Amino acid sequence: MSSFPALNDEQWLKLLEQVAKTFNEVTLSRGFNYFKQQRVAALTLSENRIVQAKVTGSEDYSVTLNLEKFLSSHCTCPVQNSCKHLAAVIMELADRLGYPASQIVNATYHLKRTASNSSTESLLTQLPDMDIFKWHELLNQYTVHVKPAYDQGTYMNVLRYELQNIRKLAVPFSAIDWVYFELHQQLFILRKIKEQNVQGRITDYTSSSLYRMYDEIHAWLQQQSALFDFTLSEERLQQTLSYIRQQLVEENGHKYLDYGLYTALWKYWIVPYPDANDWISQEINHMEKLTDESNSSSLSAAKAFLYLNQSRNDDAWAALEAGDMLKKAPKSLFLPFLSHISAARDWVSLIEWLLRTAPYFYGQRNRELDAYMGYWKEAVVHVPDAEKHLWNVLDGMLPHSALMIEDLLYEQQKWKPWLELQILNGHDPFYHRVSVLQPIEKEAPNLLLPYYHQAIEYYVSLKNRHDYKLAVKLLKRLNKVYKKMKQLERWDRFLTRFMERHSRLRALQEEIKKGKLLE
Repeated sequence: MSSFPALNDEQWLKLLEQVAKTFNEVTLSRGFNYFKQQRVAALTLSENRIVQAKVTGSEDYSVTLNLEKFLSSHCTCPVQNSCKHLAAVIMELADRLGYPASQIVNATYHLKRTASNSSTESLLTQLPDMDIFKWHELLNQYTVHVKPAYDQGTYMNVLRYELQNIRKLAVPFSAIDWVYFELHQQLFILRKIKEQNVQGRITDYTSSSLYRMYDEIHAWLQQQSALFDFTLSEERLQQTLSYIRQQLVEENGHKYLDYGLYTALWKYWIVPYPDANDWISQEINHMEKLTDESNSSSLSAAKAFLYLNQSRNDDAWAALEAGDMLKKAPKSLFLPFLSHISAARDWVSLIEWLLRTAPYFYGQRNRELDAYMGYWKEAVVHVPDAEKHLWNVLDGMLPHSALMIEDLLYEQQKWKPWLELQILNGHDPFYHRVSVLQPIEKEAPNLLLPYYHQAIEYYVSLKNRHDYKLAVKLLKRLNKVYKKMKQLERWDRFLTRFMERHSRLRALQEEIKKGKLLE
C-alpha cells in the first residue's frame, strides 16, 4: 500500500455518502463480517487513487476500488459491484488509514449525526442570545444520540461527558452566563434522569444516582454563591426561577427534591442580597397564580418558604396545611424552614416551628432528625426556658429518641441521670471508652460508685476466669475513684468484705493477687 494519505476528512465524508447511496444494510453487515475475519489480502493503493485487493472465501475474488470514480469500482464475483467483497475492502482501507470501519457499516446514521452536529455546533455560538428554555432545547438536540442506560449512574456520566465538550467551543459567554449555563446543564441531566424514571422500571440501586445528583447541585450552588451577585443578571435569574417553578408543578408524590433545589437557590443566590425582598414579593405573585391552577405539594411548600422569608409565619404554615401535604410530609420538607428561622436568629419563632414540626420527625434516627435536634440545642442556648419543651418532645419520640436523650444528658453534664440510664440499659463501664467516664470521675466521682459496684458483682456472678479478670480491672478503676474521693479507708473496708464474701472463689482470689490489689 502506498504511504501517501489517500483520504482527508472531507474525502472520507464523500466516501461515506457513496457507500450510503450504493450499499444496503445487509450487504454492509456481510462485508463487515468479512473484514473482521481478515479476508481482505494483498491490498495496494496506486497514485491515481485506485485500490486493488483480493478477498478470500469459498472462492477468491479480485476487487478494484476507484476512489476518484466510485461507481466504476467492481469485483470479479457474480454480483460485480455493490457486493460484500467491495464493502470489506472499503472497511479494510478505512482501518488502515485510521478511520473507523464501523462508520462504513452505519454510513447513513453517521452522515445524519455529522450533519446534526455541524448544525448544533453552529447554534451553540448563538447561546448568549438565547433564553434558558432554548438552552434546554439545544442541549436535548446535542445529546439526542445518547441512549438511556439501565444504570442511571452510567447514563448521567455519559451525558456529562458529552456536555463537557461544549466548553471546548468558542461560545462568547460572559463569566456569569457560564455559571448559569452550567447550572442548566445539571438541571437538564436531572430532567433526563427523571424522564427515564417515568418511562421504565428503576431499581433502588440505580435511582440513588438521582439523589446523589441533587446533593451535588446543592453543594455546587453554595460554592458558586461566593462568585457573583446573581440578582444583577436579572433576566437569567427570572428565567431560571420560571424553569424550576415548572419543575415544582410537575413534581409528583412527596419527595420534594425540586423543592429542596428551589429553596437552595434562594438561600445561596438571592436572599443574601439587599433587594431580596423585592424578588420574594415578585416570586410570591407568580406562586399564587400557579397554586390556583395546580395542586402540587412542592409548589405549596415553595410558597410557604417564601412567606417565611417575609416573616409571615402563619401564612407559611397555612400554605403547608393546604391540601393533604402534611399528612405525608417527609422530615426533609421542614429543614429549609428551620434553617431560615435559625439564620434569622428569631428564636421564639424557631421554638414555635420546632414544636409544630416535632410529630413529623418521629421515627428512626437519621441525619434529618439529627439536624432537627441541632436546631433545638441552638434554641435552648438562647432561650433556656425552652428546655422543658425539648424534653417533652424527646419523651414523645421514645423509643427512637433514647440515644438522643442519652447524648443530651451527657452534653449537659447531667451525670446522675446519665449514669442511671446506663444502668437501666444494661451498659456497664466497659461499654464506654475510658475517656467517656473521665469527666465524671473528675467532677462527680461519687456518682460512679454504684455503677462500678454493680458491674463488678455482675462479672463475679458469671464465675469464669475471663470475667474474673474483667472484675479485677473494674476493681482497679474503683480503687482509683476512692482515691480521687480521698476515702481509702472506705475502699479498704469494701475490699476486705469483698474478699471474705468470695473467699471460696479461688480463681477470683488468684486474679486479685495478680492485680496487686491487696497491696
